[in-house]
Amino acid sequence: MALDLKIKTNAQQISKRYSRLQSKFPRIIDKGLLQAGFHLLDIIRTKTAKGIDFRNVPFAQYSESYRKQLQREGKPLKVDLFYSGRMLGALTPSSRTIKKTGTNKISVGFSNAQMRQRALFNQVLNTPKREFFGFNDRTEKIISKQFNRFIEKELQKFKLWVYEKILHPIYYQLSQV
Repeated sequence: MALDLKIKTNAQQISKRYSRLQSKFPRIIDKGLLQAGFHLLDIIRTKTAKGIDFRNVPFAQYSESYRKQLQREGKPLKVDLFYSGRMLGALTPSSRTIKKTGTNKISVGFSNAQMRQRALFNQVLNTPKREFFGFNDRTEKIISKQFNRFIEKELQKFKLWVYEKILHPIYYQLSQV
């Protein structure tokens, strides 16, 4: 008595589809990194508008002469680094302010050189310093969680795709044997 067993596989098709799937991962990560950069910009702008630096410490008060100038011009005396709106306006999410600078790295900056100088003055050169452009550990964790959620959502989409395109045909072929 002899038993012949013939198994047909679609290993080549699976391999090809897996390669296609694997090629999409870097794009997903890049998209998630850009999204994280946009989120960081939003946090920086929100904290600055509230008058706190990246460590959640209130900004130092303006000098008396500057406060008098603001009063004459009818501007608020709250320290929020908002005089004309141009400096923080140069922090808008765009391809000029958020750039990919390497593998799994992005850079966040100002789109206008003059506003970059103004930010440098506020951040480093001025006394007292008002360090608004940065992030602390808590902010990093928040952005990291958001990045991980984004990647998980994208991978969930692929699980459905993998089932429909790869696993379902395998199950179908096995059920035909």
